[in-house]
Amino acid sequence: MNSASLSFLALFLLSFGSIYADSKPLPRLPVPPFYTTQADIDRYLRLDTWSINLPALYVFGDSFVNAGNSLYLHIPSKANYTPYGIDFRGVPTGRPTNGRLVVDFIAQVFGLPFPPPILGLSESQKKTITTGLSFACSSAGILHMPPALVPILGNILSLDDQIQLFKDTIPMLKGQFDSTECFDSYMSKSLFFIHIGGNDLGVYWELANLQKKFPKVKKYTSLLSEQLYSRLKAMYQLGARKFLVNNVFPLGYQPVNLHLKMNGTSFIEDMNQRAASFNARLPKVLRKLEKSLKGSTFVLFDMYKLFEDVLAQPATYGFTNVKDSCCIDISGNQTRPCRPNSVPCADRASHVFFDPFHPSESIHFLWLRRLLKDNSFCSPINLLQLIKS
Repeated sequence: MNSASLSFLALFLLSFGSIYADSKPLPRLPVPPFYTTQADIDRYLRLDTWSINLPALYVFGDSFVNAGNSLYLHIPSKANYTPYGIDFRGVPTGRPTNGRLVVDFIAQVFGLPFPPPILGLSESQKKTITTGLSFACSSAGILHMPPALVPILGNILSLDDQIQLFKDTIPMLKGQFDSTECFDSYMSKSLFFIHIGGNDLGVYWELANLQKKFPKVKKYTSLLSEQLYSRLKAMYQLGARKFLVNNVFPLGYQPVNLHLKMNGTSFIEDMNQRAASFNARLPKVLRKLEKSLKGSTFVLFDMYKLFEDVLAQPATYGFTNVKDSCCIDISGNQTRPCRPNSVPCADRASHVFFDPFHPSESIHFLWLRRLLKDNSFCSPINLLQLIKS
């Protein structure tokens, strides 16, 4: 990285350090062991979830929450080799990080199995699983992938594809319940976790030259918010009622972007501004949905603020490296996935990012902690309150 980029990073950290000085830092808490019971993790987090009924967790989105659907598609980004999964029993599962995802931690907290990738299940398994599923896929966006990117990123599951797969499971799910009323009650109590939009604002925009079609970012982010509105409404019409929607984190601070563009700071600023522009529209979108869809509850989690908070005060959370990936990437310049069978950094908990694109397990665990009961990051209520409602 050149001196200009380094200077801008320093200014960025200092500026957000002052802006978010009133954010209450969480006490440092190491990631709990992989093999941990609900009782143990609840005790560790000082929770009491035994009286809370969360029957199922359904996951939609991109690589940040991909549990392995990419393994069953013809795409280059699979994370199916070590060092991915080094802290997930040492087994690469398609999760593009070193260990568990935020949705895995949510499952552990509420006594559910990890939501399995839908594409990895047999037809008989699809007919019996009622504890939730993961439809998320690497490179997925709110929009369908621009055709120009298909030769590069492959044929992925767009958000529309994920919703269709969910729709296809509903007849099988209904067969597990004694009545329509029981099924509707089950759906109304289940959690629908959505993390999407980063690829639309990042790789789709950059590689498909969407600047030519949308010379004004506001027009593009308006389109994205409108399209997300229609997708969330479609999920409601399929029975979803409790939604946890994450906004987009500051894309410019992925290691790939910090290291790829060595020619100043405008690239980083532009990426972050695109994310911020989209994020500014989400509260209104979710309020409109909740007002018009009877019985629905939409919670917005501020992923952008989570990263700002960590970047502003990394030492508070035990991080010593906020700009480099933990693993050695294929190209050796922080712009590609991890090199197969390479040895990652020993102190993985000290890195914000595991590879040049994806956060470490430590960030996923911090994400969980902010979600559970922190109303300064969740609006209008936190995750515990959502599940209790």
